[in-house]
Formats: sequence, structure tokens, C-alpha cells
Amino acid sequence: MNALIWYSWLGGIIIGTMVGANMVLEEHCKAGPRNVVITGSTRGLGKALAREFLLSGDRVVVASRSSESVRMTVTELEENLKEGMMAAGGSSKKNLVHAKVAGIACDVCEPADVQKLSNFAVNEFGSIDIWINNAGTNKGFKPLLQFTNEEIEQIVSTNLVGSILCTREAMRVMRDQPKGGHIFNMDGAGSGGSSTPLTAVYGSTKCGLRQLQASLFKESKRSKVGVHTASPGMVLTDLLLSGSTIQNKQMFNIICELPETVARTLVPRIRVVKGSGKAINYLTPPRILLALVTAWLRRGRWFDDQGRALYAAEADRIRNWAENRARFSFTDAMEMYTENTWVSVFSLSVVCAFIILSSTGSNTFPGT
Repeated sequence: MNALIWYSWLGGIIIGTMVGANMVLEEHCKAGPRNVVITGSTRGLGKALAREFLLSGDRVVVASRSSESVRMTVTELEENLKEGMMAAGGSSKKNLVHAKVAGIACDVCEPADVQKLSNFAVNEFGSIDIWINNAGTNKGFKPLLQFTNEEIEQIVSTNLVGSILCTREAMRVMRDQPKGGHIFNMDGAGSGGSSTPLTAVYGSTKCGLRQLQASLFKESKRSKVGVHTASPGMVLTDLLLSGSTIQNKQMFNIICELPETVARTLVPRIRVVKGSGKAINYLTPPRILLALVTAWLRRGRWFDDQGRALYAAEADRIRNWAENRARFSFTDAMEMYTENTWVSVFSLSVVCAFIILSSTGSNTFPGT
């Protein structure tokens, strides 16, 4: 009888988890097309996020300082979208019908440029549902004394001042929209107030953004505008690799991920976010623990002993993404569970276990 109880309880957990995951999948699929603005989106994580939103059927505005980079990125993403539509079938293809990408040059440090960006997005798509402040820069790993005045000014202007200007502009637009909107600022090293030796300037800007987030959360409590943070963890981009040493790269083998991998996890959760003050993290405690436990297996994953890159270039990585990539998996749905959802799933599993036990016709239960 004890074995039956445990098997029934396990069956209840499995059934409850499957039901809960299916609910998450349905919520993601029914989210409808979003109008998304992403700064710093012509390369690295920003472009990966833009591509992932497009694959979800959303309308995306990409932005960067260089008008040529914007033009090339829009062309590339349009090709990706065509390939995705050719490979998709059924409901997935139907979701991609509304997807569209547009772009405009924007220096986030210039208030006039930021306003042009928001006006462009509204003119193109009618509204802005999600605004992601992804533009950021760093000038390598080195002591503060080795940073020039120009480097310090550029880091602070882009990472902190630019995010503040963009957040203010997004709030201005979203407060007048019937459904409001959601703004995401990117976390990074130093966000929690921890020290960031050799990247002190970068770390101080990220710590400042965390304070901005806490302040705006209280300011916008009764607003329709949600202000959140997204933490991608350590991503293999030019921003991270700039000035990195061989020792740095050996550590990157353990904890870093490709932009496409991170975007695939973050975007579904960003699309269905509600309220304000949410923190959407890629590098969760379970992922960190798994990386540490399997560290010896991850040696040489991205770089060899000499620091030479072993991973494929972006163009090669995404060449066949449309054919080989399933849109949304059961595992992805599991990762989107919030703490409250897990409580509901556990409760449902207990109910299912009770039903299974009751159906056996036995009246013997533990403690009776």
C-alpha cells in the first residue's frame, strides 16, 4: 500500500506539472503580437532578442547609432523571418503573419534621438508594448587609472544616462496608452552592489540602474506602466569579450552562453510579464549550480587553452535555425514557472494523487 501511495503521489506531480506547463504554453501562444522597441539591437544579445520576438510573431523596432548597421540588421532579420515562415506550419505560421521589423538610427545619449525613436515606433506600429534598454558599452578589463576621460564618459552616458532617457521617453508614451506597457532595463555585473574590479565604471552604471529600478517601481505603483529588469547573465558578445584575458575566457567556458540561447529563454517570459518590478533572469541559481557541478565537462566549450574561439560565427549558427528550431518546448514552459505557479502545481498534484488513490477503492491512508 505504501508503494501505491508513493507512486500515486508521483503520478499526481507529473500530471499537475503537465497541466501547469500546458497553461503556460497557452498563455504564451495567446499573447498576441507585441510592438517592441530594442535599443542596441544590431548585434549580440540585442539582435538575438529582436530575432526571437519576430519568431513569436511580434513587430520589432531595432535601433543603433549606425544607420548602416540598422539597415543591414533589418535586411537580415527580414530574411530570417521569411525562412521562419517557410519552415513553420499550422498555428506557428499563422502567428508569424503579423511579424514585422523596422529600424532607425538612434544615439541613446541624445534626448532628441530618443524621442525620434519613440515617434518612429508609434508611427510604424501604432503603440509600444515593450521597450528594452539593451544599449550598453564597456572598454575592456583594466584598472580605473587606465580609463581615459572619453571612455568613462561614453560608458556612463550609454549605460546609465541613455537608459534613463529611454525609460523616461517610454513612460511618457506608455502612460497615455489604454493598456500601458512594460520597460526593461538590463542588469549586469555590479547590479547588486558587489565589487567589479577592472570594470569599475561599468559596474557603477549597472548599480545605478538597480537604484533607478527601485525608485521607479515606487513611482509607478498606480501606473499602467511596468518597469522591470532583465538579467541575461554572461553572454558571449563583443561587450563581454572586449579586453578579456585567457584566464577570463577559461571561466567563460563554464558560465557563459550564446546570445541565441539566452534570448530564447528571456523573450517568452518578457512577452507575458504582468504588473511591475519583475526580475527576469537567465542565470538562475539552478543554472549556476549545474554549471559548477559540470564545470569539468565544460572545459574547451567556447575557447581552447590559448583563448581561441571554438564556437561558430553568428551567421553559421543561425543559417539553419528555421528548420532545426522547435518554436516552444515543454522545458521552456517549465522554466517560465513563477514561484506562485509552482505552489499551484504542487497543490494540483496533491489533488490528483488523492483522486488516483480514491479510485483504487482503498480506505487505508497514512495516519489512519
